[in-house]
Amino acid sequence: MQKIDKSNATLPEPYAKWLAIENKIEKANKNFRNIYDDIIMNLYKCQKGVCAYTEAFICPAELYNTINWITGKYTISNEAEFNRVDHRGELDHFDPANKKVAYWNWDNLFMIEAKINSVKTNKPVIDYLKPDIGEYTPEKYFEYDDQTHRFIPNTDINDAKIVSEIKYMIDEILCLNHGVIRIDRENYINELKDKKHRGQQFTVDRFFTSVRWVVLEEKI
Repeated sequence: MQKIDKSNATLPEPYAKWLAIENKIEKANKNFRNIYDDIIMNLYKCQKGVCAYTEAFICPAELYNTINWITGKYTISNEAEFNRVDHRGELDHFDPANKKVAYWNWDNLFMIEAKINSVKTNKPVIDYLKPDIGEYTPEKYFEYDDQTHRFIPNTDINDAKIVSEIKYMIDEILCLNHGVIRIDRENYINELKDKKHRGQQFTVDRFFTSVRWVVLEEKI
């Protein structure tokens, strides 16, 4: 689960003004309907087109590319190769419990794979696994078994409670080892490993964390 930097997003003015209001009351479901595309495409830009949790590919770059933004507003041409709905992500509210104030806060929003969203539903995620907080790094909490192609809790963690929490998050909430995603990840990694072995160039556009560890052999 990659670290996500959301600091450079260009948020639509009505949304930015709403975020600046103190003690705001949640009215986003009605007020933000006209800027929904702006929000989700900004998220896709920050996440590089992948699910915030599994890092599966869910949105082509052509959709969130800067060419589709006119004076800060997301406006995709009807003649574009992709339609605005040609992605397979859904908006996830990281902490669904706080619907009065923080439900639509920028730091509470991520785009995730639709199937994963249906599994996660309104279940909470452990705060320290929030991928956009400053102290989060995947190395701190996860390891990757390149034999089974599954994420596991970091074996250097000595606290049994934390290990249990992370394992539960991996298997039941974040779905990092979801069957189809795990197979896609394994196939993608093997494809890149083969290209690397043959000395061929390749571009990484998904599963960034596992590819960095297994194929590129890089750790922070």
